[in-house]
Amino acid sequence: MPGLFISYRRDDQAGFAGRLADALGTAFGADNVFRDIEDIRPGDDFVVTLKKQLHGVDVMLVMIGPAWLATSRNGIRRLDDPGDFVRLEIQAGLESGKPVIPVLVGGALMPAEDQLPPALAGLARRQAVVLSDAGWRGDVERLVTTLRDLLPGIGNRKTETRSGWLILAGVALLVLLAVFAAEHFLAEKAAATRQQSALEIAGRWTARVKYAWGDEHQEVFEFKILGKQVHGSATYLSSRLTIERVSLEDGWLRFITRSRESLGGDSLGKVVTHRYTGQVTPEGIRFTLESGGGYTLNPPLEFVATRASP
Repeated sequence: MPGLFISYRRDDQAGFAGRLADALGTAFGADNVFRDIEDIRPGDDFVVTLKKQLHGVDVMLVMIGPAWLATSRNGIRRLDDPGDFVRLEIQAGLESGKPVIPVLVGGALMPAEDQLPPALAGLARRQAVVLSDAGWRGDVERLVTTLRDLLPGIGNRKTETRSGWLILAGVALLVLLAVFAAEHFLAEKAAATRQQSALEIAGRWTARVKYAWGDEHQEVFEFKILGKQVHGSATYLSSRLTIERVSLEDGWLRFITRSRESLGGDSLGKVVTHRYTGQVTPEGIRFTLESGGGYTLNPPLEFVATRASP
């Protein structure tokens, strides 16, 4: 049975779905990636085949593009139709108890619970992955790293090869081995330090943030370690947003979130990018927040997030 199932809306994310399926097929084997447009044979019952595939897969990826939430037919939003194939796929995935990962493409934002039918509300609480056009290759590599931890034994892991050195003399060989051992030790030490830093920030943090216009909000930060990657969410004006482009080096935590700001008759609004830089200290995480891209220019904010009580 395939290990991965890609759910997508053909008139919204078909191009992204094909591109991602090719990349995952290379990493895990084409036979372990299921996508309905290619894998359902002529004459097969669509619903029966999908249920059979969903029963056997290990992970579902739900691709969400800019029009995914609003796509309609005859004036009715398709997600509100109990017989909509995409809705049936996601509902079955959520009910299975297996990992369901939202994948945001084309600049899409993660939908909130109140924007989804009750049967799909659980999707809004799943940690999302962002695949951007500009950083597609790196974003996909990070997704593959996460999936390898969820799909043990499927696909071939990349192996590193080393160029062989000609042995000119016994002394030269000993020098090379000593250098390699030192570099390996330092690399292992750095990796252990990064992992320890990641474990230190894992969990739930809260901060009282006063914004430039005077409003105060109790913002919540949640960090989760999946393999070697840091995932999570951060609220902005109490709205839960997915964190992206996370880095954790030498006690410094950096990531971004995105929201949308509307003004007047602009129904779509502008995407606002929020850049967080945090220093991990014994007292908490000292954050500096810089926001840009919207209609207003706001000065940087500084605040301290403290670990929430269990």
